Amino acid sequence: MRRAALAALAAALAATPAAAVPPADPPGDPALQEAVRLTEAGRYDLSVPMLEAVLARLPGDPDILTYLALALRRTGRVHEAELRYAEALARDAAHLPALAYQGVLFLETGRRAAAEANLRRLTALCPAGCTEQAELAREIAARR
Repeated sequence: MRRAALAALAAALAATPAAAVPPADPPGDPALQEAVRLTEAGRYDLSVPMLEAVLARLPGDPDILTYLALALRRTGRVHEAELRYAEALARDAAHLPALAYQGVLFLETGRRAAAEANLRRLTALCPAGCTEQAELAREIAARR
């Protein structure tokens, strides 16, 4: 997941009423920063235990759950990844990265209709378009 996508999500959340904004990650959390860096560098084997430790301290954080799900999926732990995406979306049904990456998992596991449903949700959430919607649309188109 790119930091730009999370920054865009954070900006969108900042524009919503305070009651709808989930608690922010602790600023400068070094363990979280390192886990994200490892995930973005493709070092999923190293990032999974770190993300699990951070999640133990910050249970239910949809960003951490999504990073963890991505890392689990990339290490072949698809069932666990699916549970973490579902957990992220249970916490925030409009979490754009979770919807997009869950859609990719659906494609990878032969559930095209479910991936297309996620794309429809992203399109509804981003009527003017957004990175997550465009990326999932590209993934679906590439697998036709």
